[in-house]
Amino acid sequence: MKRIILLSIHWLFLSMFVFAQNSLQVIVKDANSQEPLIGASVLVLNTAVGQSTNQEGKVQLTGIANGLQLLQVSSIGYQTQTDTLYFPIGVAVWEVLLVAMDQELDEIIVESTRANRSIDDSPTRIEVLTEEIDEAATMEPSRISHLITHSTGVQVQTTSATSNASVVRIQGLNGRYTKLLKDGFPMYGGLSGSLDILQIPPLDLRQIEFVKGSSSTLHGGSAIGGILNLLTKTPRKEETLLHLNRSNIGSNDLNFFVSRRFGKFGFTNLASYQLHEPYDADEDGYSDLPEVSKFNFNPKFFYYPSQKTSLYLGGTVTREFRNGGDMRLIAKQEPNLQNFYKDAQSSNRYTTQFQFDTKIGDNQKIIFKNSFNFFDRTLDIRQNIQGDRILFGGSQISSFSELTYNYFQNKHEFIIGLNYITEDFQEKNLGNLAGIRRNQSQKTAGVFVNHIWNIARFFQLESGLRTDWNQNSSDLGSDGGNFFVLPRLNGLIRFTEKLTSRIGGGLGYRPLTIFNEEAEPFGFQFIRPIDYANAKAEESFGLNADINYRSQFTERCLLTVNHMFFYNQISNPILLRQTPANELRFVNGANSLISQGFETQIKLTVGLFTWFFGYTFTDAYLQTPIANEMLILMPRHSIKGDLLFVIDGKWRIGWDYEFKSSQRLSTGQMTNNLFMTGVVVERTLGKFVLFFNAENITDVRQTRFGSLRTGAENTPQFTEIYAPLDGRFFNFGFKVSL
Repeated sequence: MKRIILLSIHWLFLSMFVFAQNSLQVIVKDANSQEPLIGASVLVLNTAVGQSTNQEGKVQLTGIANGLQLLQVSSIGYQTQTDTLYFPIGVAVWEVLLVAMDQELDEIIVESTRANRSIDDSPTRIEVLTEEIDEAATMEPSRISHLITHSTGVQVQTTSATSNASVVRIQGLNGRYTKLLKDGFPMYGGLSGSLDILQIPPLDLRQIEFVKGSSSTLHGGSAIGGILNLLTKTPRKEETLLHLNRSNIGSNDLNFFVSRRFGKFGFTNLASYQLHEPYDADEDGYSDLPEVSKFNFNPKFFYYPSQKTSLYLGGTVTREFRNGGDMRLIAKQEPNLQNFYKDAQSSNRYTTQFQFDTKIGDNQKIIFKNSFNFFDRTLDIRQNIQGDRILFGGSQISSFSELTYNYFQNKHEFIIGLNYITEDFQEKNLGNLAGIRRNQSQKTAGVFVNHIWNIARFFQLESGLRTDWNQNSSDLGSDGGNFFVLPRLNGLIRFTEKLTSRIGGGLGYRPLTIFNEEAEPFGFQFIRPIDYANAKAEESFGLNADINYRSQFTERCLLTVNHMFFYNQISNPILLRQTPANELRFVNGANSLISQGFETQIKLTVGLFTWFFGYTFTDAYLQTPIANEMLILMPRHSIKGDLLFVIDGKWRIGWDYEFKSSQRLSTGQMTNNLFMTGVVVERTLGKFVLFFNAENITDVRQTRFGSLRTGAENTPQFTEIYAPLDGRFFNFGFKVSL
């Protein structure tokens, strides 16, 4: 009997130990500011116990069993913390200090395909720039031109010698075939297309993604040559950065970026101002770089109501004034028989961005995006001795709305979406209008589906299909609307962990517009509206295939080699033709435009040194009945590279180089080969970063090979630009984290 009583008592104590329930109040704070974190997730692992913190950063956990328990605390923008606790714990309150993430995760997540996969697991070939952003911001803090040329097969083409307007060319195709995105929102090209990359400062960028080749299935029209997606910083960490820059060619830049997170709320803001004096490199009396006054203001506000839901609202204000041409006229002196040419431009850009995304359960997600864009631009070009002027201007209003639904499980991921895009341009009446205005509008409604299938560890397949309804109209006529069916297929093959290959292709299209680089030198003078009733959209077919080898020989030695082939064919390409009445019209060509070639990239990291080498061969031409016509301003051979030495927190020293083979001009003349090189040095002293950059040390500039004053009226207006205009330059300054 005694034995039974002792066993019963033992069982009772054991039951009390196992089934005892405990309570614990957890307070979660920012380790740096000691501010409470709202909406942080607090979980007792391997149990059903868990909640999110309230407005005071507190949560009351109940039902915690005795014994060893793992308490996990996480919040967006902070490092997840797991504590081991033994219950009963002996305290009523447990305080957790979360540390903000100081840097992005090593794994690169790409967003251009909307799948938010790591770059290594994406069947679509995507190139990403991250570390290069800081270096490029040092070299060129007011625009992204220098930054995006870090990728092989990408060229920034200057379209105007006096305004310095530029477009992005991918794989030999004209700039109109590249679609620019910012955080997945279209940058709205059109009238603003040649100024887009000039008006984007890089200081708030965290990642740049290139998808080369046909991408219309992913992002609709105008993505025939590929897309360029600029991803901005989010308030994952507290950051305050002041950047001052001065160059010998007259650029003065002031940039300020701030990022803050307060519990469920956060914001970022980039404010920048550039004042660029006119620069005459060859001292011929004409500016090789225009006088520029530019202001940019880009605030964003973020709200994270829970771990599964987030939204942000952002806006951009950009105002810019450009003056190029005769240096005397830029200095506001009176024109005379020798000094008469001036190109004056002004532009204003106002945009809004809104994004809401939420998870439904563990494997579904809904994202809604909306943006509105207003762009106003005016050109005033004094052409000749008589004082004749080109006056052109207008306002462009654009909108973008998109709703996507993501469903994912172990082997399948579906993305289903629909979007609606509008663009309306109205020409200003500047007192010079004769006949029909160049007003035009475009409306596009699209539905798309994308499927990623993890068939096996060694093979993944990505397929997509988009159907767009696109309608275009001008004062000459409307096309009534057309449907475009755009399939794509991409595959990722893993031969080994070190050797992979991607093969893919798809169809694309681009609606016609008068806003192309060929029209820019004319200031749109004599350019006739497009008769959409008798015009066809450009349509394309593209293929690309690559093989990639990546091996880490030691902890500090990494080699990556990538070789890619590409082929693009564009039907109904638009061509600028002169009519018997001396008017200029964009018309469809009868033959196809072809761009084909290959790229080779090598990246080797040994200790503190990283070497990059990229070679591109491009064969781009317009088919004609007699002989193929090589596209102008496109080098067949191009080499880019750099050597970088980095000691974290102390030194960053880089040497870059670029070679371009001869290019064909519209006259049939072939240009000289070009070789440019430069160095950049950064020294970090606590919160200060001092920098010095010397670019184009070889002093390559077009005026060394001939005068820019070769066009009509002996002005640079119609001169084709194939080499730098500024020549050798250097800049210096400092960045400080406040």
